[in-house]
Formats: sequence, structure tokens, C-alpha cells
Amino acid sequence: MGRARNRGRTNNTMSMLVFMPWCPIDKAYTAGDATILPFDRHTPIDGLDEAGQCRVNAIMGTYKDIEDKPVHNATIVQYDKNSPIDDLTDDQIEIVQDLAALACFSGLANREYFNSLGSYCNSDCFAIHIQKFDKADSTALTVRRREGRTLSGWPIDDISITVPVHCHTVKEISLDAKLLEALVNHRAQPDNADWGRWLNAISCFNQANTDSDNIRYQVEWVLLCSAFEHLLSAKSNAKDVARKFSETLVPSKELLARDANRLSGHQKNDGESVRYKWMHEFYRIRGDFAHGKLNAQQPVTWNPLEHLVLATIAFPLLVKSLLNKICKYKMTDNDQAQIDIFEKFADTKDFLRPPPNQKNSLDSHWKRLVNSRSSEIASVKAFNQAWNDMTPEQRRCLEKNPTEEDE
Repeated sequence: MGRARNRGRTNNTMSMLVFMPWCPIDKAYTAGDATILPFDRHTPIDGLDEAGQCRVNAIMGTYKDIEDKPVHNATIVQYDKNSPIDDLTDDQIEIVQDLAALACFSGLANREYFNSLGSYCNSDCFAIHIQKFDKADSTALTVRRREGRTLSGWPIDDISITVPVHCHTVKEISLDAKLLEALVNHRAQPDNADWGRWLNAISCFNQANTDSDNIRYQVEWVLLCSAFEHLLSAKSNAKDVARKFSETLVPSKELLARDANRLSGHQKNDGESVRYKWMHEFYRIRGDFAHGKLNAQQPVTWNPLEHLVLATIAFPLLVKSLLNKICKYKMTDNDQAQIDIFEKFADTKDFLRPPPNQKNSLDSHWKRLVNSRSSEIASVKAFNQAWNDMTPEQRRCLEKNPTEEDE
């Protein structure tokens, strides 16, 4: 993979390790000029000699789980064709950080909701650590301050950094590889004046999904609203954001507000869709939080947690829809199923709670709706394929002899 440029280093040449200690990635992924590599303490790293491997293990050994044991699995970020421990320039580090943000988003977009056994992660799992070192008997730690940064050297044996509790439960992370590839290709497009806006939107979404108890939900709310606004290139008002959202995220059959169960009164009178009404309310409340009010004093249909869940589900689908429109990404059946049931899910009362007749611990309103719509899509595709495979005579025969159900 990478060439071992660390061989023959002199003692006064610093090395650099770029890594995500709380990210147990399942396999290697390519993200433009960066390669996301799985780290396992007992598996050799391609491009490193024995000395380099020992130094990496020594550094990674300072990152501990909640039982104070060195993390067993993590992620190393390799730039271009360099060795995994080559020193990088500031510009190269910035590129790596941007690409890591796309990898983070691709992981967040691949989460399984309402499934305690499914794939799940948060953006703090993708926190990048950058350490310079020589022989790995000591290391330099950079600490951020309000007015800048401080750099301090520490003996490696004196360091112990513990995983955040909300990252400890994440045992394996899988990325949406096709989405990651699409985002990288969109980023690499020449003269792409829109990419800065896209990166801002994705970064806001990532920051709103740390799962940290230290981040108030009102902050997450504002970040998510900013993500939608930037991505849609919308004006800073609820009507424009909601209009562009509903025009971009289009289900096979929309649910109108007048036919909804959770909406009432004047909300049903203007012929708008449920997804429009949801986004309008979500962005409208943002104004209170953005101006320092921790408790919104506005009438609402959805409670705070419901709003945040809907926004977190909708944003990756919106990204995929936009990438699909510019021929960078092909929607999957699961993508389409989620778009098609989004409004019905939002219109379900107490959709965060288990269904009244829950069959097992993994049963949920979301899973039921997605599985049902996925089955419908699969059935239609199977019928269309069978029809296309028929001869003209077989089709005429079928049309002349409809099934009893058709009659």
C-alpha cells in the first residue's frame, strides 16, 4: 500500500501519527488522498518496519478503554502514498481532516436506528488525534486553548487517555463506501464553487451528532438547521428552507398535511406536505435557540427528541438525493424506502416508543415501515423484471387472462 519511507530515518527526524483511537473501523476505506486503515495491535501495518510498528503500538497503548486497557482496535489515517508515520505539512493535515469529516459523515449515514444490535457510531468516534514523535519513548501533545494552542512533551509511560463513555459502547464501525466515494468525487470536481457550502453543511451535521451529554440539544438543533440551510443554499427563514427541503427530498407518494393524524387546525389548510410542515416547524424553533432561549415558547407538533431524530434521518437522505441529481450517487432501494416512509413515520404518534404490539426488542415503528416499503419496492422490481423477460406472446396471453385478484 504505502512505501516504508520511515526506514533509515535519523534520530532528529520527527515522525507523525494521525489516528482515531475511538474508531474501531471494520476494514480499509479510500477517501481521495487519504486511506482509512484499521489498526489492530497484533496485526502488522503495511509500510512500517518492526521499529515503526513498535513505536505506533507504544503510542496507541496510551489510549485506554474504561477498564484502563489499551484499545485493541482503532483507525490510522494515511496520507497519499506516504508511510503511515510520515510527517505531514499543515496543508496536508488540513486535507486529511476534511476527508476524515467525509468519512465520519459516511459512518453516521450508515447507522441503524432503533436497533441495539445494529451498526451505530457517533462523531466523537472519529475524533482525530495527531502526535509527533521520535523514538516513541516520549511524545508531543498539542492542546487547544481559547487564544491558540500549547505543545507539551510527555514521557510515553506517563500518559493514559481514556475513551469517552459514549464511544466505549461502539464495537465496530462500518462506512457507507458508495456515499463516501460520491462525496470525494464531488469534492474533487474542478471549479466546484459549491463544495465549501457542502463541507460546511456536513461539518455542522457531524458536530450535531457527538452523543455527548456535554452538548445541549439546543446546540445540536441549531447545528442541524445550519446543515440543512447550507446544503440547500436556502435563505435564513423557515419557509425557504422548508420549500427547498420538500422539493429535494421527494417520496414516491407524498402525505399531505390535510390527511395527517398529528397535524391539526390551520396546519391542514394550505395543501403542503407533512415533510414541509415538519421542516418549517423545526427551522422556526431554531430562532429561539439561536438567540439564547433554552426553552422555545412556540406551539409544536413534535417534541425535541422527535425533531432531532427526524432531522438526523433526513439529512443524509437529502445529501444522497442531491448527489443523485448530479449523477454522483445511485439511490439504493433502502434509500428510496426511507424517503418514501419518512412522512408516515413523522406522522406516527409516539414513534420513538415501541409499537403497542411489539413482537421483540428489535421491533420498532421505523423498522416496520422501512421493511414494508422495501418489500413493496422489491416486489415491483421483480414483477418488472419478469415482464421484461417475457416474450410478446407471453405478455399478450397474460393481458388476456388476468388473475382473479386483478378481476
